[in-house]
Amino acid sequence: MITFVCAFMQASNAQLMDSVRRDLQHKPMFHYKLDSRSAFIGNRNANIWGIKVGIGFNRNIKFGIGYNYLKSRLPAKENVVVPYTGTLMKARLRLRYLSFYTEYIYYRKNKWELSVPVQIGLGKTNYVSFLNPESNYQTPKHFIFLYEPCLSVNYRIIPFVAVGTEMGLRLALFKNRQIKEQITAPIYVFRVSIYWSDMINYFWPNHKIPKPVMDLL
Repeated sequence: MITFVCAFMQASNAQLMDSVRRDLQHKPMFHYKLDSRSAFIGNRNANIWGIKVGIGFNRNIKFGIGYNYLKSRLPAKENVVVPYTGTLMKARLRLRYLSFYTEYIYYRKNKWELSVPVQIGLGKTNYVSFLNPESNYQTPKHFIFLYEPCLSVNYRIIPFVAVGTEMGLRLALFKNRQIKEQITAPIYVFRVSIYWSDMINYFWPNHKIPKPVMDLL
């Protein structure tokens, strides 16, 4: 039984690598994405917004870089002590990081699409004044290292519109102990996607839009 399972896994890995190699032989295409991911920080719902740019191969493999920041104004778990004065300051958590990501679509059939997006984040986090972060005191910034593996599922309800979900985990592999909030947490996304190029082809099949432009949509 063990021998059979090992042989099956080796065959599956070989097929996967062959598929990846075939995809990488296609001409790379530029792509971009705006996203909003929900998670929990300290048992509170938190939204992280981001923008991503990169290249894709055969619409199956994507690589790129992104900028992400905590949109939600989350009060700090504890009031921050201001140096020299010793006063307590109401503060909120700030989290910003660059991400290096990849996504592989391993299943596409009929109306279903399954993919594995993974990103690594390098950034900084600190506490800032809850009222005016620009003019009031803020704590020193600390390095944070994040790892975010997810599973994404999309279903096309019509040829150019899909509904989907993405679920995974944000792991804070390195976080300064002075940040009291629990950054490691589940990630969940619910979205509606519009495939603009498919919509144009559906309604205006005889359009004259150049292919390089269509590839960006």
